[in-house]
Amino acid sequence: MRAEYFHRWMDLLVARLEPGERVLARGRAFEPRDALRFDLSSVVSGPGCAVVVTERRARWVSRDDQRWVRSLPLDLVRSSTEITQAHRYALALDHQGIERLQWVPAHQLLWWSWGNAEAVRPVTSSALAFSRRDTKAARAIRSRLQAVGVPAGEPRSLPPHRRRGQELPYRVLRA
Repeated sequence: MRAEYFHRWMDLLVARLEPGERVLARGRAFEPRDALRFDLSSVVSGPGCAVVVTERRARWVSRDDQRWVRSLPLDLVRSSTEITQAHRYALALDHQGIERLQWVPAHQLLWWSWGNAEAVRPVTSSALAFSRRDTKAARAIRSRLQAVGVPAGEPRSLPPHRRRGQELPYRVLRA
């Protein structure tokens, strides 16, 4: 059973659909801060965000505030990269510049920063992580990107997550 907040987020996304826009998939995803420097086992936890995929775009949100709705028109995507770590899965998308509301430090002095503020900043990459590769939303994004001819980069596989003091179970297979 999904939590009440998830239903509110999904309603927020569906309300923003344009007339004639058809929903291909709905689901849960996670938005890592840095697509190429993260551990999927720590990203894919907590409430995540609601995601809706249509023929034209992917939209996602992780709070009740509509200012934080993310929208990525799929025809702006230049390339995609699939990232896996065990059964966890993510799509890193490079796209044309779009402006997006982001958390930024409220104060900065030389290299030290602190506090929370919001600012609209240009971004040229987005990433969505999923609990596994075969979720409806992940499949819908991949199929739409393929349909519009977006080139797929070389898939990346992150090393397995190791907990402190825990050995990898397949240690004998390593050289």
